Amino acid sequence: MKKTLLLALLFVALGGVTWYAVNQKKKNADSSVQSWDMDFAVPNTEDIGKIFIADRSGKTAKLTLNKDDVWMYNDKWEARPTAVKTLLETIKRVQVQVIPPKASEEHIIKSLAAEGLKVEIYDKSDKKIKCYYVGGVTFDERGTYMIMEGSEQPYIVHLPHFTGQIRVRYLLGDDEWRSRSVFSVNPEEIQSVSIEYPQKKSQSFRLEKTGSAQYEVKPLFSTTPAKPTPPRKGVPEAYLLNFESLIAEAHESGFAKKDSVMSLVPFAIVTLKKTNGVTRKATFWPDEYEITTLGGVPKQQINRYFTAIDDTSAFMLTQQRVMGKLFRGYDYFFEGQAGLRN
Repeated sequence: MKKTLLLALLFVALGGVTWYAVNQKKKNADSSVQSWDMDFAVPNTEDIGKIFIADRSGKTAKLTLNKDDVWMYNDKWEARPTAVKTLLETIKRVQVQVIPPKASEEHIIKSLAAEGLKVEIYDKSDKKIKCYYVGGVTFDERGTYMIMEGSEQPYIVHLPHFTGQIRVRYLLGDDEWRSRSVFSVNPEEIQSVSIEYPQKKSQSFRLEKTGSAQYEVKPLFSTTPAKPTPPRKGVPEAYLLNFESLIAEAHESGFAKKDSVMSLVPFAIVTLKKTNGVTRKATFWPDEYEITTLGGVPKQQINRYFTAIDDTSAFMLTQQRVMGKLFRGYDYFFEGQAGLRN
């Protein structure tokens, strides 16, 4: 009887020690007083000037805030604003969810060493703020493994009020980071716009700013007779508003038939020149068609375009419902004329 009682007391004592240890770990993870290697978040993301991400294969992504407060990707391209916003939100809110069991730490550390993403965060003076490694997802896909540079203790982290792993928010790859903007220009900064329709040259035109709120619209080719009247009042200004925000559906830089597409005669070539002399050209080739019936007569309707920016700097997929507002013809700007639109 005494032996049984002693065993019961020992069991209770061991259970109490285990309960205390587990809850102490949870308490440490949730505590506002954290050790340095648990402090992954950067609360003031406004102070960040550069973010560098690299994987073990040598693939890298560098995001830098330039003097115009525009995030640039790898010093060459404007970064996609939504991708940068998501990353900054992650950097700001990431926190330790729980400390992994001791028995699994060795495996987690080996996994981080083999496939972890290295993340370096710098302030606007190029001083390093944080450096940590982002690993894989937990078994239940609710947490992500991370470890601070210089630490031997890995953690399971998460974003409060968000369910899922966060590694995918630290994107890598040109198509994920590069801006999908085709045109993003304040109309007041536009000096001229020309649109060439290689297969409908009579509808090609050039719209040019000639003074304050004054515009001239001319045929692009000398073979097209110029209209004897000025353009409809307010129409050029309204047309230029379309260039404020035109976004592509996706980058297609890895498209296998890219060269074949670019060797074809395009549907339209749009060239915009800003008042500061900077130009941007977008060339459109039809990609996806839809056959509709109008009064019993089949009609081919373009749904999407392959679009090249400045010939080779970007190759993207764009939608007719977004870009179609640009595709007006010369006649459109004058009284009683509908003009071209797809």
